[in-house]
Parts: sequence; C-alpha cells; structure tokens
Amino acid sequence: MKELSDMDLIALLHVDDHQAFAELTRRYWQDLFRHVCVKIKNTEEAKDIIQEIFLGVWKNRAQIRCDDQGRLSSYLYKSAKYASINYFTRPGVAIRAVEVFEEMLAYPAAAKSDEGLLIKELHSVVDAELNELPDRLQLPYRLSREQHLSIREIALRLSVSEQTVKNNITDVLNRIRFRLGKYNSDPNIIFIIASLSVLSSYELMF
Repeated sequence: MKELSDMDLIALLHVDDHQAFAELTRRYWQDLFRHVCVKIKNTEEAKDIIQEIFLGVWKNRAQIRCDDQGRLSSYLYKSAKYASINYFTRPGVAIRAVEVFEEMLAYPAAAKSDEGLLIKELHSVVDAELNELPDRLQLPYRLSREQHLSIREIALRLSVSEQTVKNNITDVLNRIRFRLGKYNSDPNIIFIIASLSVLSSYELMF
C-alpha cells in the first residue's frame, strides 16, 4: 500500500478497502496532528479532532475525491481548518477573537489557487480597513494581533480600562465584517462573516 498514490488509495476506498484507509491514515496522521496542535495548543483535543477528521473520511468515502494534484491533503487540511475554528468557538473555551479570525484566513497551503487569491484580497481589504481606523481602535487590535498582548497588557500599555480594550477590538471585528460583506457570494466568506458575527458577541477572554 505504501507505494500507491493518494488517487489509487481513494479509488480503493470507494470500494470499502480498509487497508487503503489505514494507509491514508498512516500517511497523514502525524502531519495533521502537529498542524492542529500548533493551531489550538491542546494535544488531547488535537487527537480528538484528527480522529474525527479520519472518521469523516471513512463515512464519506464514496464522495471523497483528490485535488488537481492527485492528493488528499487539500481535503484533510481544509477539514482541519474548520475543525480548529469550531474548537475555538465552543462554549467554555477561552478564545482570542483576533486569533480565530486569523485562523479563518490561514491555511494557504491547503487552499486552491483561486481561493488563495481570494484570501490575499481579503488580507488587503482588512489591512486597508485597519489603516483607516483611528488610533484608539487600530492600536488595541494591532497590539493583540501583532504583539500577542493580553487584554490586561493592552489596557496597561494604553492607560485605558480592560472593558474599553474589549469594546474597541469588538468594534474592529464588526467593521471588518461589514467590509467583507461584498464578498458574501462566496461560501467560504459567508462562513467567515457568520463567524465574525458570533465572535463580536463574545466577551474577549485572555
């Protein structure tokens, strides 16, 4: 099985070949696990996420196809992308809304070429929006995103209350969501906008 391509293994998977499934799991498990660990920083949850991804591969084996390069990696990494986002939006999980938004615009290696161009355009839109904001909004967001400071650290740095910092970052996320509205014919962007709506209602926790 090791010498077979992903496309060959998927063809076998379509006829319920358990050995093909085992080989695909062996081939991608460790890389996916490390990838998700970096994103969510929780090894036990990462294991569960990877198990669910491969369980989904088996359940949906009749519909799964390789990408244009004949590899399964695009499907797997895109699954990891949305599973990681879902992890951050679970009740009880302490989240940084900025990190979740960055997560939504991440995973360029797993994106198709046209999707990759769209993501680049989205980054440009976000940067343009940030540059137009007054310092009182722009600085808290950039300190959180670029310097990874906590709410408390940002409040101390700017000599404002923690609630003010939370409100300002939420305001930025709402403005970004509004600016992304013109892209809402794309299903991936619909997901991002919907998620930003949820994030803007969260209390930012650090």
